[in-house]
Amino acid sequence: MHPILYYWMLHILNLIFGNNIIIYRLFSVLGVVLLGILGFTHIRKDLGEKAGIIFSYLAFFMPVMCVYAVEIRMYTLAIFLSMCTFIYAYRILKQNTIKNWTIFAICSLALSYTHYYGLMAAGLINIGLFVFALRNRKKDKTYLKRFLIQAVIEILLYTPWLLYFVMQVMHVEGGFWISLKFPDTLIEVISFQYRGIMDGGIHFDLETIGTSVFAILLYIYIGYIIYKEKKQNKDIKIGLLAGGLYLAVILAAFIISKFMIILYSRYLFTITGILIFAIAYFMARDKRKIITIIMLGAMLLMSIYNEYRLVVQNYDDSNMKQIEYVRENIKPDDIIIYSDVITNSCMSIYFPNNKQYFLNLENWDVEEAYKAYSPQMETVRNWDFLNNFSGRIWIMDTSDHKLYNILKEQNINVIYDNKVIDTKYHYYNFNIMLIEK
Repeated sequence: MHPILYYWMLHILNLIFGNNIIIYRLFSVLGVVLLGILGFTHIRKDLGEKAGIIFSYLAFFMPVMCVYAVEIRMYTLAIFLSMCTFIYAYRILKQNTIKNWTIFAICSLALSYTHYYGLMAAGLINIGLFVFALRNRKKDKTYLKRFLIQAVIEILLYTPWLLYFVMQVMHVEGGFWISLKFPDTLIEVISFQYRGIMDGGIHFDLETIGTSVFAILLYIYIGYIIYKEKKQNKDIKIGLLAGGLYLAVILAAFIISKFMIILYSRYLFTITGILIFAIAYFMARDKRKIITIIMLGAMLLMSIYNEYRLVVQNYDDSNMKQIEYVRENIKPDDIIIYSDVITNSCMSIYFPNNKQYFLNLENWDVEEAYKAYSPQMETVRNWDFLNNFSGRIWIMDTSDHKLYNILKEQNINVIYDNKVIDTKYHYYNFNIMLIEK
């Protein structure tokens, strides 16, 4: 689903440490730690101590951080690389050195190999540098020369992945699991960093309303600082560039979504460092400490709440109810079928001796990847695997009763009928049925 760099790096960790979940999660934590360190090592030197401190604070305590810092996904690597790409693009504008161009090119290429939103961000930053180099070619020709050299190298090194990218687009075949709805999508995009929820979808509860109001007030506050600084003819280009880049990626995703829906709030985490940079930059220019303290204090409280909720949901007793229910009733020769591998892949761990089938009804091209669950789980695209089977079958269904409705119409013997179990973890819903064929 995403470019390959993170998976290469995770594979190296696997070769060194084996299947160590703690190591994998610490690798994700490292991305956030490095992002926060940039406030001290880079932003403080470029823009001053106050901007650096606020950036590091937000990198550690923005509500969304505590959730994604421990996810075994590419997001924290992407947020660090996108920030490095932006920082060194800014340094190139200030100091046209081979060192800055080299680090920029490496970070830009690595970012493009980490996430497709990162690819968009890297592309937009490169376009910006190209425009700058063109406009300044009479003053300094080396800008354009060095840009073209690094751009050609980046494109050549990314070309092999473009073949896979084209294949991925073709496999989508007109549909994708992301949906675009208004006002839901707009609210998610505005409040995502402050809600800190992994799952998509909006519930108009107190939490959503509160975080959305906070986000709007924060952006109004930033807008006021911009207005005030512009009125005094202050140079705030770098802050505007950061905010503009963040909005440009969202706009690009929205435009692409007219053809294939890719605008999804969770993907914005990859460029949230750039948003944090813009917020920190403008907050640092405000002399009223009390407002800064209130805003940052509110973020800390929301972050603490997010962390509390994360722990409660992850370790709630309800998360094991579906496993316990099956464990109490399963027999050695029973097989297990499910149509949602995300909620039910844990069955392959808890019941390794019972043959399992992931019924890939959406025809996703996942067979190769899901060999990770073999030999106990096999990916199939139709019901043919049951033609020669006789015995008991556990149906692990989802909330839409996809398999339940199909099987109820067949000539089967229902032993346990549609046991419903709700869990706190990601609010997963299980509809379990035991049948005999």
